[in-house]
Amino acid sequence: MKKISFPGRVGFYKEVKQRVNHYFETNQLSKNADWRMVLKTAIIMGWLVSAYVLFLFSASSLILAVLSAIALAQGFVLVGFNIMHDGNHGSYSKNPRLNRIMGFTLDLIGGSNMFWRHKHNILHHTYTNIAELDDDIEVFGILRFCPQQQWRPWHRFQHWYAFPIYSLMTLLWVTAGDFQKFFTGRIGDYKLPKPGVSQSLLFFLTKIFYFGYMLVLPMFFYPVLQVLGLFLVVHLVLGLTMAIVFQLAHVVEDNAFPRPNPETGEIENEWAIHEVETTANFAPKNKLVSWYCGGLNFQIEHHLFPRICHIHYPAISQIVEQTCREFGITYVSYPTVREAVATHLRFLKKLGTPEMSAAVS
Repeated sequence: MKKISFPGRVGFYKEVKQRVNHYFETNQLSKNADWRMVLKTAIIMGWLVSAYVLFLFSASSLILAVLSAIALAQGFVLVGFNIMHDGNHGSYSKNPRLNRIMGFTLDLIGGSNMFWRHKHNILHHTYTNIAELDDDIEVFGILRFCPQQQWRPWHRFQHWYAFPIYSLMTLLWVTAGDFQKFFTGRIGDYKLPKPGVSQSLLFFLTKIFYFGYMLVLPMFFYPVLQVLGLFLVVHLVLGLTMAIVFQLAHVVEDNAFPRPNPETGEIENEWAIHEVETTANFAPKNKLVSWYCGGLNFQIEHHLFPRICHIHYPAISQIVEQTCREFGITYVSYPTVREAVATHLRFLKKLGTPEMSAAVS
């Protein structure tokens, strides 16, 4: 794996941290979850359990079964965006054990928090939008997400076929993706630490549990083909929803895709500036979007302060934006989801042309 560094120091990160810390101290607030997050967790888990029960006992009606599968997928989305994400970043609670429990909800909905913490917390959050290092923009050549990636003829049409590909994301995670990481011990060029016996056992037990309640148990109520079809519906909805939110935060027209110095591996900007300029917010004034996305529409604030619970992002975003303005740093924020989707599609179309070369950064 390439060695990358961010040697630049202009004082932006120090200043924005001081201002954000002052906000919490002045208002005597914890950076972690409060009653709002606890209530939100209860609502989401209630939704998830209710949707699964409906999913399991709606065999008499195909329409109801499909609707319950969609509702279950949204329950998984809410857990992923809100609970497991904060837990795995250590921002849900001051208590590491409680964070691990919340992060473990990813395993209960089919993923693996063990691999997520490396793929997301380390590779994505450290090397955001850097080709060959940020695994979130590496899609095996099927899609071209940055100018440094090799152009292929089928990329001309990627703005048409991207969303169908997105819908397969979580289906690949829970099947081949996680097992490939386990048996190869790698995420791209990144070498994963070898899991211990207990971690390995837990990995397989949670996979068995997931496929048990999602496939085996429903087969007592539905024909096998119908179960497989509904399982596919769940993941098509889940994958599409999660992928769109992720892509709107980094693969848009106004984001930067910096290249490290080929000799030294250095990135020109300091790390915090790099994170701001490779990231975008969307729909910041839409409270429903913020609640649903777990603050991931405030992606800039999340990348700068991943250990702060997402319920605080709307408030600190004003501090971050003002500090960026003072330092002359580009702060990208799209007012609506619709505008963010439009710029994402325009950017995919641009990247689909060979003229969009690695010279763009």
